[in-house]
Amino acid sequence: MKVVLGLDDFSVVNSRLDILLKLKEMYPDFKVSLFTVPRDIKTDWGRYIIRKQLLEEIKKHLDWIQIIPHGLTHSSSSEFKGVSYRSFRYEIIPEIKKAFGYDNLPFVYGFKAPHWKWNQNIVNVLDDEGWWGAVDERQDRYMNKTHRFYEYSHCLDQNFPIDADVLKLHGHIYGTNNDIGLCFNNLTRLPKDVEWCYADDFIELNYD
Repeated sequence: MKVVLGLDDFSVVNSRLDILLKLKEMYPDFKVSLFTVPRDIKTDWGRYIIRKQLLEEIKKHLDWIQIIPHGLTHSSSSEFKGVSYRSFRYEIIPEIKKAFGYDNLPFVYGFKAPHWKWNQNIVNVLDDEGWWGAVDERQDRYMNKTHRFYEYSHCLDQNFPIDADVLKLHGHIYGTNNDIGLCFNNLTRLPKDVEWCYADDFIELNYD
């Protein structure tokens, strides 16, 4: 059985690394794909002040953590809904790279828009840049797909099967019904011998 755990809204100051480390203790081969906000906004001064220490702690675990861009600041639910091709390709993509470069965090060339909200300009840029996009299977009817895409199969708060050949699980770091804290016990139903994979191990191709 192969399992992908993809979590949204990870960032240096919003990591829930404590829970991820508990999963790593329970499943020694644990891996996680973290859809990561590249640039933290100074909304939580307490954690922002110690951001450097938090970053160094995250870097200790990059052998089982995959970083994937999730917006730029995730400052609103429609951060990328109306973005032009030129702005996304020549301003925002470089800013994403700059933010991760400043933190010296390796990242995968994939992208998930905040709240799944993007437009055809975003899709075209990702295709032209050779990046893959993460899509929501519930929105297939109106969410355009990139040529190369990743699509989850179950939410963490669902009663997902534990005997499937492949599970591509979707949740959040914090603040939703499917956040990792609320769904921790649901995850621990998984067999101890599952094969943990990353999101980009299951890239599909779109020929439309």
